Amino acid sequence: KGSKVLPEQAPTYWKAGGTAEVGWAMSAQHGGGYSYRLCPKGQEITEACFQANHLSFSSKNTTVRYHDGSRKDFQIPTTNLIFDGKHWRRNPNPGCACDIGGFCTRGEEAGVSGHSHIEGFVDRTAYARHGPATSLCPLGTMFDAGWEPTSMGFLTGQAADFSIVDEVHVPNKKGEYILSWRWDCEETDQVWNSCADIVITDDVPPTPTPTPAPPSPPPSPSTDTYVCYLGQCYNKGSYGKTSKEQCESQCASPGKGDWLCWSGKCYEKPGYGKLDKDTCESTCTKTFLDHVVV
Repeated sequence: KGSKVLPEQAPTYWKAGGTAEVGWAMSAQHGGGYSYRLCPKGQEITEACFQANHLSFSSKNTTVRYHDGSRKDFQIPTTNLIFDGKHWRRNPNPGCACDIGGFCTRGEEAGVSGHSHIEGFVDRTAYARHGPATSLCPLGTMFDAGWEPTSMGFLTGQAADFSIVDEVHVPNKKGEYILSWRWDCEETDQVWNSCADIVITDDVPPTPTPTPAPPSPPPSPSTDTYVCYLGQCYNKGSYGKTSKEQCESQCASPGKGDWLCWSGKCYEKPGYGKLDKDTCESTCTKTFLDHVVV
């Protein structure tokens, strides 16, 4: 439980009865939807406490905010679900149009294969009804998002470069709280959580001017910045293990064998893998995935 093992952080102050901005960013596509909840710090911090204190969204649409400021904020349509006083919002970044949200196949192709997050096999056959195609989802997306994200987020070697930002109604009751963000996945049997310390008050202190960070020393040049992932090479900087040339020769070339690299481990997948066992074990790395936070 995060409330028992994580240190208390400097709180974020919310004005009682007002609205507050909340946001999250994705590095792995799992579909589904998300919600924000509060639990007073004077109570036992449990899922039941959070479930009893759902926050409702005050914004009609969701805002997309790019982390590097390369694009101005813009709004996109959203889908809400409200039941028993609980307010849930669909992940507006669609996966590819098949049950697992990635590497979908046509009907005449082999549509069933294994997946490291799911026991047994999953059907990768693309849906007949789907959203528009993108470069990462050539057979279409799960739904028409109303915009084209720069990353589908489905473990494509990099985290999404934008955040999903909403506004929520702040309760009138002042006090100290823990905020819970909960993501109920659709494509895998998983629930993801994150938390923050919140103080609800009538007098919100002004936000201090951030101290500029000192310049970072220039990184040492290295050519071993590539990793092999699912038969493809990705430049992951200091997390890489091989050069681009070595990775492409050992990882991306078809017909090498029946092994594939997934989440830092090698799996034998006849008809699906692209590596021989020795190459997979020598190039497969989990280091860069350990630094990804959803």
